[in-house]
Amino acid sequence: MPNWLIPDNFADILPRQARTLEKMRRDCLDLFAAHGFELVQPPLVEFVESLLTGSGSDLDNNTFKFMDQKGGKMIGLRADMTPQAARIDAHILNLPGVCRLCYAGSCLHARPMHPLASREPVVAGAELFGASGLEADAEVMRLAVKSLRKLGIKTVHIDIGHTAVLRALLDGLSLTDERLHALVRALRMKDPVALDAAAVDFDETTRRGLQTLARYFGDESVLDILERELPHKPAIIDALEEVRTLSKLCGADEVSFDFCDVHGYQYLTGITFSVNIPQYAQAVLRGGRYDGVGLAFGRSRPACGFTIYLRALAGVPELEEPALPEAIIAAGPVEPEFESYVERMRDEGYTVVRLLPGEKAEDVAHQFSVTHELVRTPEGIELVARN
Repeated sequence: MPNWLIPDNFADILPRQARTLEKMRRDCLDLFAAHGFELVQPPLVEFVESLLTGSGSDLDNNTFKFMDQKGGKMIGLRADMTPQAARIDAHILNLPGVCRLCYAGSCLHARPMHPLASREPVVAGAELFGASGLEADAEVMRLAVKSLRKLGIKTVHIDIGHTAVLRALLDGLSLTDERLHALVRALRMKDPVALDAAAVDFDETTRRGLQTLARYFGDESVLDILERELPHKPAIIDALEEVRTLSKLCGADEVSFDFCDVHGYQYLTGITFSVNIPQYAQAVLRGGRYDGVGLAFGRSRPACGFTIYLRALAGVPELEEPALPEAIIAAGPVEPEFESYVERMRDEGYTVVRLLPGEKAEDVAHQFSVTHELVRTPEGIELVARN
């Protein structure tokens, strides 16, 4: 096998994409900071018990695991940074009130989210701990929408759901993890045949309710249909009302409703939301409420937040590619005065590329927008503009 090959669904990030991702990361973190979210940088590797606590089987199946040669314990490479933020809030910071944390970094997936997805997503996210009301959900959702606009998405279309609806339909049923996984998968796929098979021994009201969720999704009229067709349980009525309220507070340009989008069902406890780009296979943002995850780390805390998949978003055709960074080329002789001039310009914030013997200005122009050239003339050192 050629030694330049890398595993499936991994890829190098080359200079232009790296510049795009770094700008996106910086824009996100600056926006998060402006809303009071503080940056944390958890480790890439943790003990498996910590990484997977309260997160359900989806994350377990997607986590690289191996034995720590030093300590002899099983450790994993993070597939999601949300549980790490929950651990930091609950066990490390242990603040008495509201805590706002944000992060940006790479994760690793044992399996791609879809056949063309990277198994090394670059993500940025914000998590709000210690507040349980609709005000907290609305703050997080508005920040998610503002983040995508900041990153260049002109029309933000958000899909909203609520896990309490499905939980209320399944209330009182004793399901194995395998059975629940099959049911959730059928709902995600909106597959009526698979859904009937997964719910074959359920009562008629529950089966009809599940098929209703799979059949109706879209604009606000969906909420009216679900209010009419689903069992009139208090949890369902309250959830539909929460969704209706948040749809008006989230600040998105377009809103749709989908109660089958139950990614993370095993740990999400309330509102869920995602943003998809037309003709693009992967959601570029996912979020929701996950009260109680912190309990496994010693303190139960209401929590909500979101993750933006920056690497996926960077490939969206709608986004404008950033302009090449400006640079000055320096082609003068190697002498103290000239080198001192070059360093002084760099200290002032300019990018100065020192041409080496045999290197041409045209070579640099592939990577930078060359605006000036620094040259040695009989009169001294001059900065010459380039056409």
